[in-house]
Amino acid sequence: MESLRDIRQNIKAVRSTQQIMQTMKMISSARIRKAQQAMENARPFAKKMLEMAADLKQEVLAMAEPEGTESWASRFFLNKTGDPNKIGLVVITGDKGLAGSFNAVILRAVVAFLKENQDKQVSIFCVGKKGRDFISRFRHKNIRIVYHSVGIFPKVAYAHAELLGDAVMKEFFDNNLGSVSLIYNDFKSMGSQRLAQYELLPLQLAAGAEKEKDETDFEFEPGVKEIFRLLVPRLVKAHMYRVLLESQAANLAATMNAMDAASKNAGELVGALEVKLNKVRQAGITNEILDIVNGAEALNG
Repeated sequence: MESLRDIRQNIKAVRSTQQIMQTMKMISSARIRKAQQAMENARPFAKKMLEMAADLKQEVLAMAEPEGTESWASRFFLNKTGDPNKIGLVVITGDKGLAGSFNAVILRAVVAFLKENQDKQVSIFCVGKKGRDFISRFRHKNIRIVYHSVGIFPKVAYAHAELLGDAVMKEFFDNNLGSVSLIYNDFKSMGSQRLAQYELLPLQLAAGAEKEKDETDFEFEPGVKEIFRLLVPRLVKAHMYRVLLESQAANLAATMNAMDAASKNAGELVGALEVKLNKVRQAGITNEILDIVNGAEALNG
């Protein structure tokens, strides 16, 4: 049986851990408001960029190109000449644990993706220490990390999205990738996060993004192609920025919920240990009383 001293030390340790969990919950709760605001501010910009690309898509694709070649814009939307055996994967996780199943859900999806494409060359772009450390353990010749970024959460800036977007675009065109997929946790609400997995490149416009054009003719200076070529990198970076902000908010929400649940569990554990402490103390007192009674009876006998 544990001694009173051991039980008191356990109670002290659990209470200390509970205080840390409550502090982490409060920090996440304070940061998530700012993260939500940044995320909501980025959504309209990313949506408008997508609409602008949709407006120019048909005009750019309709322009004639030399036979046997594929235009830069066509690569971006159709990618007929991309190598299907070369693909890219953008993985966005957190830098730390203590966030429930936030990272585990993403990493399980990554494992499933790599198993499904084990016969292909996979170029991986990692954001977050958990994802980078996990993928770096893979010893497979077809899997390589071409870009990684850690320590950017919870202070994501547009500069981080620019670096990620540049790396994705460079690898997509220079290494002739057939596609680039994205896996991360999307912010749904304070109480839940949703795994998001879809193809980033070639760009799949959502239903309704391509609007019917009116009969008005527009003149573009210096030209449609030039404008589109400037627009596309900004579109990718704006999308990356929105995704990073969504993941940041989801991570903070997951941490807050996990720490809240852990703090409650710690409180219940402290209660159970206190009951155990009282039982041990009462048992000790009872034994001492019995010893005194038995000693008195022995003297009287």
